[in-house]
Amino acid sequence: MKVRIPRAWESLPASQRERLEDYCKSVALEAAQKTTEKDSRIILDIYTKMVCLILHDVFGFGEKRLTLFLGNHKRLFDDQRHKVQNGTQLEFLDKRMAQIFKKEGFPQWFMDGMLGPVEAEEVEK
Repeated sequence: MKVRIPRAWESLPASQRERLEDYCKSVALEAAQKTTEKDSRIILDIYTKMVCLILHDVFGFGEKRLTLFLGNHKRLFDDQRHKVQNGTQLEFLDKRMAQIFKKEGFPQWFMDGMLGPVEAEEVEK
């Protein structure tokens, strides 16, 4: 029985090395995207359930009002997904927070206390 031994990397022609590098990069990118998407879904699931608990425990929301909240949450989430793609999500959210919180604006100190302050470069990414 003969065994085929692959050629050493250095002995491969440049075109084959490029194809292999591109393939490896695409496989790694796909795996990273799947992991990121899965993590994002888990975080969104936890966040949504925590909000439902707060609405129930603090404000007395029952099943009917929580279902209404979830429907509106989905609608807003879908709308925001489109805004992310064209880069207007933060502008929209900041504008709405300014309308809700009036002159003081969104209490950023609250988020900083929970998560730590966010650097300007991180927000732009």
